[in-house]
Parts: sequence; structure tokens; C-alpha cells
Amino acid sequence: MFPASGSEFAFVYFSSIGKRRYHNRNTLQTRKSPSELLVIVVEGKGNLYTEQQLIPIKPGQCIWLMPNQTFEVLQESDIIEVYLLAVRKLIVARSKRNWRCSPQAAKPSEKLSSVMMRPLLKDVERLYEESRNASVDDPGLQRRFQNLICEINERFATQREVEETAVGIERTLNYMHKHYNEKIKLETLSALIGLTPSSFSRSFKKAKNMSPVEYLNQIRIDTAKRLLEDPRCSVKVAASAVGMGSEFYFSRMFKKSVGLSPTLYIKRKQLKVATATCFGYKECLHSLGVEDAFELGGYLSMRTVEDKRHVEFKLEQMREYGPDIILTDVRHMPFYEQLKQIAPTVVVRLSMDWRMAYMHLAELIGREAEARCNTLQLTARVRAARDRLSHTIGNRTISLIRLQDGKIRLQGKSDHPLNNLLYTELGLQPGSWVPRNLRDKEVTPESLAAFGTDYLLVYEDSPADSQLLQSVIQQSATDAQSLKMHLIPNWIRMSWVPSGQHQIIDSLEQWED
Repeated sequence: MFPASGSEFAFVYFSSIGKRRYHNRNTLQTRKSPSELLVIVVEGKGNLYTEQQLIPIKPGQCIWLMPNQTFEVLQESDIIEVYLLAVRKLIVARSKRNWRCSPQAAKPSEKLSSVMMRPLLKDVERLYEESRNASVDDPGLQRRFQNLICEINERFATQREVEETAVGIERTLNYMHKHYNEKIKLETLSALIGLTPSSFSRSFKKAKNMSPVEYLNQIRIDTAKRLLEDPRCSVKVAASAVGMGSEFYFSRMFKKSVGLSPTLYIKRKQLKVATATCFGYKECLHSLGVEDAFELGGYLSMRTVEDKRHVEFKLEQMREYGPDIILTDVRHMPFYEQLKQIAPTVVVRLSMDWRMAYMHLAELIGREAEARCNTLQLTARVRAARDRLSHTIGNRTISLIRLQDGKIRLQGKSDHPLNNLLYTELGLQPGSWVPRNLRDKEVTPESLAAFGTDYLLVYEDSPADSQLLQSVIQQSATDAQSLKMHLIPNWIRMSWVPSGQHQIIDSLEQWED
């Protein structure tokens, strides 16, 4: 039983359970619930629509329908199988020493309740099987149903709490977007959804992966960036317009978020740029229209005296170039202090989605429109290439290995721009040894003969690995499947850059059918 009001309790009584299969694929069916029903999906998929809602239909989904509830169902699978639990609600009340029981009228609801309960499907199936051999009045059957309904009710209660919190947080977001230029206290935001400041902060961070203060500052910084596009807008005016009265505080927060000070941000299209990176930033800049940029490329080592001299020489060259800004990556963080002495240095955020780093670079130099155009062109090229490669390469499998420092590394299927391009975007089939959930893994030359792959792509990192390359060639030649081996340039680096991805696609399209 569940509390209703005062000394009254709501009791949900199990009336019947049935199992139904529907076969109306791709047909929109209008239905009306004959009584109060719990609909529990066993298999299949589709969508259930009301005037105000769309509820996905998928295994484990539980939907609570009220009497005479009208809805539409669009079935997307050949079969949808469900359990239908008819229930009756009773009000149990105590008056003096007596208890009374009366039906509870079902209240019409504009919004349907639904929750995922896949772990409980076995309990529902057991209830169904037992009901076939027992009356609904059987105490054991009702007891099993009560245990089930308690679990379901807890899940509905938890979901309602989550939904109410989400609605409340959305209310605070709207408030921040409308009043970002004012002083906003945490107490003001938490009061909007009836939580304490500490509870609100925890709920907000869980929903948005940042604190309310960080979110508010991001709104202010994004607005300030738009204001600073206008050459008539000064840093002081922008700071005041977004609710940060202190120009010093505004500049500090702006640089922390964007990577550039507001003053450099205003001049970003005219900056003289240098890069220190392993991820092809110079090629990225070139694709964005920046022709002249100094590059300190590759991995820098300080293991030997010769290595240190090489680094000092390259840093001196960069200093003579006289950049206004240096763009670097996390791999060059050991040299951050030295780079910062030459010019303001921005560490570009690393993401295995190359587009994010590319758009960040574009923002730092004021070339966002060019970056969007380039990514759209590449997306169209990939889509067209996928169709062509499905005819030329088809279902034949591809594996790629990298020879580096005497080791053989087999590229995986995920967590790298190259892996994503080959196996996800272009739809090529990986060899049987390609790790599905890893970026790469180390393998031995002897294991190559057992590779289940039709094409083996090999990148030799340096001439020092030539002996290892010969070992790979020898193993490939003895392979019973006679796999085709292709020596390739550094596709791993090229995949970080739009022009490099175009070149990779060019190479693949030149393979014979």
C-alpha cells in the first residue's frame, strides 16, 4: 500500500495479465486503453505518441495507461510483444476501529508515465506463468504482484524526481540566460527549484558536468566573444555588458576559457602564428587560409645531449620567427614554460574527435566559417567515397599496422580519427585481429601470418625500422591467404587534418576492384 492522504492508503489490486503480439510494421495505429493498464515491452521497437508526448518503445519499457487513454503506435520492427497487466486502484481507510475499502476513480492524465524496468522482466514472466494456473484472488499471486508493483513504483518515483530536477535546472538555465548581465547569487538559483544551494549545485553539476558558476561564466564569455567581434567594442565595455564589472577579472576568466586574452582575441585574424604539435596544426592552419606559420613538429626528446641541442635550436628558430601566439598540444607540455617565454601559448584541447580540435584552432585565429565549410565538404566527400568503396573493396577486410621503435602496433577500431574514418565513416571491414574497443595494441611479427585480413596496410615510422619491415614482408609473403600489403605514408598523423583525410580517401579509391 502507498500513502494517499491522511489516514487513507492507495492499494493497487492485480486484476489480470495477458501477453500480446503485434505485427503492424510501419503502420500508424490509433488505440484506446480499455482500463488502467501496465504495458511492459518484451521485444520489438517503435514509438508511442500522444498529443504532448513521444515515448520510445523498446524492451524493458513500462508504460502506465489510464482508462480511455487515446494514443498512436508506430511499429518499427516486425513484431512487438508486450505483457498487459490490468490493475484496479482501491482506497483503504481506517475510521475509528474499522477499515473500509472503496474503488479509487482513475484520474485522467495529460502525460503518460513510463520507466525502464528490464531487470524486472523475469518477474513479470513468472507472474504471467503462475496466473495461468491460479485465480487472481490467490494470495500468493497477489503477493508476487505487490512485490513487483513496489519495485515499479520506486522506479517511477525515482524517475519523477529526476524529471522534476531536470525541469527545475532548465528553469535556472533560462534565468541565467536572461539575467547573465546582473549579479546572480547561488541562493537565487536554488530557490527557483526549491533546493538548498548545496543540493542544487550537486544536481546541476551532475546534469551539466560543470558548476552553476562555471555555466554562468560560460554564458558571459560566449556573449563577450560576440560583442568583441564589433571593432567599436572595448574590453571594458564587454566586461560591463556581461555582468563582470572588473576588467581584470573578466580578462582572467576570458583567457581561462578561450585561451587568448580579450586583447589578442580582438586581433586574432591578424596574428602571426607558430605551432608546436604532433597533430598537424600547420596543415590545419593552411586549410583555413593561414599560409605563413612556423612549425615545431613531431615528438621532442630530451634524452641525449644531441636531443637537447636540437630542441634549443628549434626554439631559437621559433624565437627569431617572432610569433604573436603559439598553438601547442598536450604532448608538448614539458616545453610550455619555454614556449611561453617566446609568445603567449595556447594548449589546444585534445579530443579523439578531430573536428573539435579543428574548430578550436579555427576560433583562435578567427576562421570559424572556413572551418565549417571544410568539415561540410569533407563530410560530403566521405559519404560519396563510402558508396564507391562498397563496390571496389566491398566486404574484404583491412588491418593497419605501425612500425615504431622496433615494435609493431596494430590500429584498433575506435578512439582515433583514423580508426573512425576507416571503419565507421567509410564503413570498411576490420580484420579479425583488429581490436574493437582499443586505439591500438602491440603484436609480434610471427602473429601476422595468422591475421584474418585481406589488406594489410603498413606504416614505417623511421628508416631504423627497415629490418622490422623486412620481417613483416617475409611473414606476409608466406601467408596462406595471400593478403595484399600496402606501404602507406603516416595516415595516423594525416587523419587529424581535413586535407590528410582527403588524401587517405584518394589512396583508397585508387585501389583496383
